[in-house]
Amino acid sequence: MGTVARSMPQFGILLILVLLPSQMLSGGQTPRESMPELVQNIMLVAPTTHYVMLAQAILYRGAGIEAVWPNFVGLAAIGGALFAFSLGRLRKSLSEIR
Repeated sequence: MGTVARSMPQFGILLILVLLPSQMLSGGQTPRESMPELVQNIMLVAPTTHYVMLAQAILYRGAGIEAVWPNFVGLAAIGGALFAFSLGRLRKSLSEIR
């Protein structure tokens, strides 16, 4: 979000509009099963959803790596995509300075 926002007020607005709904709909505060199926599918794009599913499986059920590897892969894929996007934005902004 820091690479997209150009000022602190914009960052604050992005924080409220992106991070808060992501936290609320990730399944950590309300069960994902009680949400509409469309919202459940959309929230699979958010890394917090995979993290919550992973943490709940390990902490509550004592699941091993064979049960949670899809969440690890999803979390790594989303993290890699966000890293690549942020790196591209950073390189673009640095090249504009020169």
